Amino acid sequence: MLRPSLKRADVDRDFSGLEEEVAGFITNAMRDTTDEVKNAFRDQVRAAGLGDRLANAVRGVTYPNRSGRVSLDPTGWVYAQPSKDGRGAAAIIDSYANGRMIVARNGRKFLAVPTYDCPRKRSGNALTPKEVESRFGRKLQFINPSDKGFKTPSVRHKAVAYLVLKGLVIRKASGRWRNATEREREGRTRNPRPVQAVIMFSLVRSVKKPKSIDMSAPAALAEQRFDANLNARWR
Repeated sequence: MLRPSLKRADVDRDFSGLEEEVAGFITNAMRDTTDEVKNAFRDQVRAAGLGDRLANAVRGVTYPNRSGRVSLDPTGWVYAQPSKDGRGAAAIIDSYANGRMIVARNGRKFLAVPTYDCPRKRSGNALTPKEVESRFGRKLQFINPSDKGFKTPSVRHKAVAYLVLKGLVIRKASGRWRNATEREREGRTRNPRPVQAVIMFSLVRSVKKPKSIDMSAPAALAEQRFDANLNARWR
């Protein structure tokens, strides 16, 4: 009968190599799980209608995070970028997870909530009141909702007041609003279009955000996927 002859140093070396290999499997499985949870969280942010920019602010990191480093007890962290002023991605996502109430800040009395008619940027976000004024080259007008003489094609939402631009016509090609020309305002065009007063913003005292993000979903997914990823990595 042949038996292997191993010294103590050989045993320690062999078990050390095995531990390193197992740690590699576990660490890689954690990296796979972290990436899956990060991507699922980003998809949830997009599905809530919050856009790619906020979704891409969700990050994922696995520790140890240095190249070539492994551990028998790795950690995955999926997070959103915080900020000192409380307006960063983390605060925004948290507000949609908890359905928080938003109120005006910095001494302002009202929140200006953009309507469907408010122009959008390429990112999909609505222009601010100052940006609307800059684009159209004139000031928004303050209109009381109880003004019976005010007529508009815009959908009226419950509000304290409206910020309105008058003298607009709609572009046939894009369906977007633009300033009416002098001839259009005077009705002297061949194919006259109605010159409208359009609600750009509804002024409200506060807004309650809907609970559109489930913070428990990423943790549940992590528990489900780690074992499967470890089995896939184990060989």
